[in-house]
Amino acid sequence: MSRRYITPLAVEHELVERVLRIRQTQRGVVVDEIPVCATIDPDEWHPENPSGLTSPPYQAERRAMALCAGCPIIDFCLVQELREVSSVEHVRGIRGGVRQADRQALYLTLEQEGLL
Repeated sequence: MSRRYITPLAVEHELVERVLRIRQTQRGVVVDEIPVCATIDPDEWHPENPSGLTSPPYQAERRAMALCAGCPIIDFCLVQELREVSSVEHVRGIRGGVRQADRQALYLTLEQEGLL
């Protein structure tokens, strides 16, 4: 796998604001909903060639993001991944309705700002 430089997002970026808002509202939340991803082939969430920050999401990514959009735990999923991953290199596929490149930039931003 080749390394690509991922640029952090601006702290004011809507994705950063979304994560911070979710964290405030979901402290101690117990999720008993069934996520959409549990009912679909796992390969749907991991396109072979993910797009980069400078390009729009590819068709496979758009399809997975659309599936996520109807999920009852979309916000929990995004925040949970940030808790689970140990480094930006472990951010893969589509999760929480957000493509890999955007989540990698989000991870770097939160890490740089001391918010992870």
